Amino acid sequence: MQRLAFAPLLFAIAGILLSSAGVLPAMYGLGLFALGALFGLVVFMRILFLRLRKKARYTPALAVIAVLPLVVGAAIVIRDLRYPPINDITTDLDNPPSFVALLNAPANAGRDMVYPEKFGPIAREAYADIRPLVLNETPERTFQRVEELAKAQSGWKVKNSDVEKFTVEGEATSLFFRFVDDFVIRVSDQDGKARVDMRSKSRDGLVDAGANAMRIRSFFDALSGK
Repeated sequence: MQRLAFAPLLFAIAGILLSSAGVLPAMYGLGLFALGALFGLVVFMRILFLRLRKKARYTPALAVIAVLPLVVGAAIVIRDLRYPPINDITTDLDNPPSFVALLNAPANAGRDMVYPEKFGPIAREAYADIRPLVLNETPERTFQRVEELAKAQSGWKVKNSDVEKFTVEGEATSLFFRFVDDFVIRVSDQDGKARVDMRSKSRDGLVDAGANAMRIRSFFDALSGK
């Protein structure tokens, strides 16, 4: 039982490390973590049962080690429940920036990349601060800065820059599990100023734990010099 108490933690760590290293797809790594959490619950209950029946004197530390992945996983789930069940965020709900180049990405084959209309009312209420960024400079200059800044972001890969349509498309990869989100940034003219719109969409999962909105906020802050 002592050895089994460490097995759930090893499963969880393996899921994180293998997916973060690119050995396993993100959802497989997350699944391995979840398996460790469930296995930890079984081991925890077994230790508790044996201790209550006084058939073995296992230390409380073993029970804590066994259930640790479940505790961490539960904390993550509780955190995620604070966010709305949407995984596609945009600054322009009336005319969301469209993915063009990323439609040809192998991972997006067969996926509907059109912004879901049902997300609109939810996004308006939950992410009222996610709005276009208007800068007092020419669209040409802003597009140049957008392109340079996007290329400099940690975990981002710019896949296409369209100098005619003033759009930048790319992928953003998370540090843990290496979840990939698609993003598109569009620069347009608004009364002689540059208007920047951005859209960020998760490839996996039905919720994003606010990651897409945070990505837009962070990028706009950097672009505006905050």
